[in-house]
Amino acid sequence: MKKISVRITEQQYEFLESLVATGDYANISEIIREALRIFMSRKKREMKELIGDEIKWMGENV
Repeated sequence: MKKISVRITEQQYEFLESLVATGDYANISEIIREALRIFMSRKKREMKELIGDEIKWMGENV
């Protein structure tokens, strides 16, 4: 697993913290990983519609 650093707004951070505080997620990293999985899935569908083939992404089982 790789570690990265990103800058987010205070509002974004507070939102993430609220999801952790309510118990929806164990930590912010878990939220980011789920958001990235959803984003990757959506992008994959969009690209499939454009080119019509199944796309194999590197790191797809993230």
